Amino acid sequence: MKINKKILLISILLIGTLILAGCGGNGSKQTSGEVKEITIGYFPNLTHAPGIIGKTKGFFAEEFGNNVKVNVKTFPKGSLLMDALATDQIDIGYAGPGPVLNRFLQGAKVKLLASASIGGNVIVGAGDSNIKNPKDLANKRIATPGLACSHDLVLRKLLWNNNLKMERRGGTIEQIMQKPATMMGLFKQDQIDAAAVSEPWAAVMEKKIGAKVLVDWNEMPWEGRMPATVVVTTSNFTKKHPELVKQFLKANEKSIEFITNNKDKSLKLIQKEIKRITRQKIALDILDRALTRTKFTSQVDPKIIQELADISGELGVIQGDTDLTGLVDTTFLKQIKN
Repeated sequence: MKINKKILLISILLIGTLILAGCGGNGSKQTSGEVKEITIGYFPNLTHAPGIIGKTKGFFAEEFGNNVKVNVKTFPKGSLLMDALATDQIDIGYAGPGPVLNRFLQGAKVKLLASASIGGNVIVGAGDSNIKNPKDLANKRIATPGLACSHDLVLRKLLWNNNLKMERRGGTIEQIMQKPATMMGLFKQDQIDAAAVSEPWAAVMEKKIGAKVLVDWNEMPWEGRMPATVVVTTSNFTKKHPELVKQFLKANEKSIEFITNNKDKSLKLIQKEIKRITRQKIALDILDRALTRTKFTSQVDPKIIQELADISGELGVIQGDTDLTGLVDTTFLKQIKN
């Protein structure tokens, strides 16, 4: 009888250990304090090219080493990526600055660590558009992908710089929210006069419907220096895994350097990965044109991010304080560059 009790006790302890070992999320998995897996998130588009190149060229795997498995999850928009970050489905990733700052101001414990790309945002119109400068947008109908997304925020800044406002804010410009793919049909039907889009959508519209760029990337607010894509993670991840954060940022730097020095190879890799994920093949000449309006850099200007937050507050998307103190943390970036 005593032997049976001992066996029973050992069995219970073993079962308990197995149960605890299986209680992990879908993000980084740990054993004895060591991270065994890391999950990275990004979008299948041009402004997220450092993520695409980091995965396809193996820069992430190279930096994390053989003991850490690299998983990748892709998302169609920033709000979904931020949801995944909040629920530990991913550990770190790439998103537009709009969703990142909005979540921070809503109370999420997130950290913006670096930029990945800047520019890439333009205003397009129909090929026969008579809009010559931003002031001509008065009394027009403009499409954006959403409210308070990065495209919308930079458009608002452009309008305010020219003493213009949307109808909802007491101005004369009507705003329509549609996906970029839908915008092309609206242009054909003369239902919109202009659209705020990111690359490669502007280049796609130029080729497929004869659209033209009305306000180029470097004519947009902040002379095109607004981050199109930033690196984001949680405060918890930076505290628990500072070395992994630095390894990720090193891989991001390698990707940016590769894109800068190997344009043709990068375009083919980006084209292939976008097709694999979305089942849509974007012609290389379209990607090439889009690349001329997108610049890749890890440097981020906190002042621009703060201005975007202030605009979001003006829109009423954020209630209360728009102070971003604590969001941008470039200490890790500085460490890997020293």
